Amino acid sequence: MSGYLIYHPSRVVSQLENRVIYHDSTSGNQDPYIWNTGFLHSYCHITQMSPTIGDINFWVSGDTFPNFSHLYCDLVFVVAEKQYWTEANAIAPKDSLVDTPQAYCDHYFWASQHFFKRRRRFTLKADPERSFQPQNSHQQLIDIVPYLNSLGLSTEELRQGLRTGFNSKPYRLSSHAKPLYDYLAQQAAIKLMGAELETIRKQNPQLASPSSETESCSG
Repeated sequence: MSGYLIYHPSRVVSQLENRVIYHDSTSGNQDPYIWNTGFLHSYCHITQMSPTIGDINFWVSGDTFPNFSHLYCDLVFVVAEKQYWTEANAIAPKDSLVDTPQAYCDHYFWASQHFFKRRRRFTLKADPERSFQPQNSHQQLIDIVPYLNSLGLSTEELRQGLRTGFNSKPYRLSSHAKPLYDYLAQQAAIKLMGAELETIRKQNPQLASPSSETESCSG
């Protein structure tokens, strides 16, 4: 069992329905998309990965990139499906791949911003029973650097592995993916699951990404 550490900017923090939720900005494409029973990933860093079903991907942000001292995990994403698009750069709201109208507006609609010339586009869908946002009892994200250090991955190795030039890249985990999953599952006093987050999104239209398709993306 393998997977990736995937670094992205610090999350927006919203308090909704007595929950503190860490999520992507709603100013444009939301990826990974957490407001869905099965979390979605179609764009961010995906061309730098070779994901397979069963991978466990950990989305993280740090205090300062690339010289971070902490990596806070905001999403544990167990890949359950890898679904290819019929067209690489466009998808219809009623396509069978599209999960909900909200997912279309916030996620699928934005493919043209990540234009492919030759590649086939696919969407990763997470296992809804095993994927979650891990939080401690204070509704804070969990720093995974100390645990990875205990597995023999130094902070410097993590810094080098997550960096390409001035930017970040996914870091392939091999034998460390399953232990890290088990650690977070044990440490997380709160696990926000996709089914709950999908309901919260439907009840909070302010979470919608802006779109010119007003009829199909009215929230």
